[in-house]
Amino acid sequence: MTDPDSSWAMAAELAGLPELPQTQRGVHLLAERAGWLKRKRLVGKGWEYHLGVLPEAARTALTEQRPQTVALPAVPEPRAVLPERKDALEVTDLKRWQRETMDARLVILREVERRAALTSMSEAISSVVALAADGTLPADVQVAVSLALAKVGKDKETLSASTINRWRAMAKRGMGALAPAPMDVGGTPAWVAPFLKFYRTPNRLTVSAALREMHGAGVDPKLIPSYSQARRYLERIGEVEAGKGRLSRLQLTAKLPFIRRDTSKLQPMDVINGDGHMSYMLVMHPNTGRAFRPELTEVFDVATRMHLGWSINFSENTHAVVDALRMAVEFGGVPKIVHWDNGSGAKNKNLQDEVSGLKNRLGFDFYHQTPGNPQAGGIVERGHQQVLIPAARRFDSYVGRRDKDDGLLRIRTKAIKEGKIRLPTISEVVEVIDKMREVYNNTPHSSLPWIICPATRKRRHETPNEAWQRHVDAGWKPVKVENALEEFRLEEVRNVVRGEIRFHTMIYANPVGLKGLHGKVRVRFDPRDGSKIWVWSLDKHDRFICEAARDGNKLPYLVDSVLEHGEQMRLRGQLARLDRKKLEKEGEARKTLEMQVAPLSLAQEAMADAMIEELVLNKNAAPVEAEIIPLNEAAMFAGEQARRPIFSGAMAEADWGQWALTHLGELDEEELDRLEAKLEDPRFRMLLGLDDEEGGDSVRRTKRRAGSP
Repeated sequence: MTDPDSSWAMAAELAGLPELPQTQRGVHLLAERAGWLKRKRLVGKGWEYHLGVLPEAARTALTEQRPQTVALPAVPEPRAVLPERKDALEVTDLKRWQRETMDARLVILREVERRAALTSMSEAISSVVALAADGTLPADVQVAVSLALAKVGKDKETLSASTINRWRAMAKRGMGALAPAPMDVGGTPAWVAPFLKFYRTPNRLTVSAALREMHGAGVDPKLIPSYSQARRYLERIGEVEAGKGRLSRLQLTAKLPFIRRDTSKLQPMDVINGDGHMSYMLVMHPNTGRAFRPELTEVFDVATRMHLGWSINFSENTHAVVDALRMAVEFGGVPKIVHWDNGSGAKNKNLQDEVSGLKNRLGFDFYHQTPGNPQAGGIVERGHQQVLIPAARRFDSYVGRRDKDDGLLRIRTKAIKEGKIRLPTISEVVEVIDKMREVYNNTPHSSLPWIICPATRKRRHETPNEAWQRHVDAGWKPVKVENALEEFRLEEVRNVVRGEIRFHTMIYANPVGLKGLHGKVRVRFDPRDGSKIWVWSLDKHDRFICEAARDGNKLPYLVDSVLEHGEQMRLRGQLARLDRKKLEKEGEARKTLEMQVAPLSLAQEAMADAMIEELVLNKNAAPVEAEIIPLNEAAMFAGEQARRPIFSGAMAEADWGQWALTHLGELDEEELDRLEAKLEDPRFRMLLGLDDEEGGDSVRRTKRRAGSP
């Protein structure tokens, strides 16, 4: 019987042999290409290759080389005493240290069998035991002896015939029976539960801090572990188990295994993925001009990773979702499934109502990811990092995430108030995002298939545009909507009562179109224009009824002729009241002049006597007020085109003086001289209510500006 282990060799032994590569890596690559028969090493890591696959020259050279003395490696420290298992374990369930012990025992048993083929089994066992005690076994077998044995107290266990016979009996039940039992002897220490009570808290205390808290809380010292004990226990249970209570469910989920979804069988628009994203930059509000962070909504195609559309709004509401979906449908047609999160922007009756919802009108379905599981929307989340966030970084108002860059937000806000940073407008943001969207759609995507670049002839991934075009060339066609703007208007069910539809605190009507209707109808509306709505039937025919205008049935309470007559009567009353008020004010002014007592000069007394005499002579005459003749009538009397009113009546001279003083710029040189001469008359100034020199200075300044001497 030949030695079974002599038929295998490691890459280190094969490197440099005739007709074989000179390095271990070269041997591995050659074996992979040629499909050599291989197996895992019995001791240690790595692969062993069967000698039957080697070239004849290499096999001969290896046979000549093997009898040479091999230096013994350092013998590792024996393990603690481990109980044997009566039942065989599944090899795939073994831990690493159990597998190493099992492999070491197998190596010893094979060495015994190799020697038993030449002598008897008892003699083979005795020779192996004797050589192991002297340390003269072959190098790999001697190392296996140290791994297979364990300690008993302070004394090292030695290899004996009874131990080998026990191993032989165990091997008959299966190879897994040679593995030692797990190290769960003794159960969980008593201090674990009290320690985890302090350690598993959202405060995320360190091990040292948790131990200090236990001492401060008066926990029994016997139930407080040392730092090393606590640290070793946490390493043994793993990061996920230790993080319970310290990390959120989302953070723990990010450390657990996940399912990678295959999208290679999907067609464009089979599934689209959308989500909203709070902008990482401050933008100028279009109404107030103040800084705010808009909500950006994106939609991606799952099959091709194509960026289909986006919208900008004040928050992730229904209008933002509808605008993004409208852009996606205009570009790629109607989708089969829309995958969105559980936010109110997409999970509402405007989109998902079975009668008036957008999904029912266009014919697609909504799927929502599990709450608190953003990994399910990984496509759009990655899209945010490749489109929206790089776009935000192009502006000086970039503030980053609020929970991570709060300091940056304060710095940017202060700089904006001081005028050091200019806020971008909505139009500027739209222009930049459109450019980043185009760049993304023309950039190779790691989730798409490999191709040979036509330009560089190098291997790379497809771009979203190339993946989309590949499906189009294969015969895929989008399901287009003829009037996307009409279909994407929001819709609700309302009642028609006597030709009126009450909708959002307003009344819409169409006396002709809604005549005879009474009951429920579907109402489509544009959130940006409240002047009208579009009414559709609720039956299976889905027909358009009419367009109803806001206050469409409202008429004036009175006809125009009646209102005009009432307005004229009201104006006449106002004029009459004004005339009475004017007469009252004039009477009050005369009484005031009569009541004023002031010493007069001799010239003023003579002038006053003359004025009183003139008033006495004319007291029986009817008062004639100054009449202002209109422009066209003045032209008829004057024989020339008049530029100002003509004054007549008893007070015409005083009225002309008042008008001339307020229109000095319109007087010619002759009229200015006349006015200056009139103002030298104290009686004239008294009629105008002027002081001694008042008025004359203004006339002289006007004459000087006009160039008169």
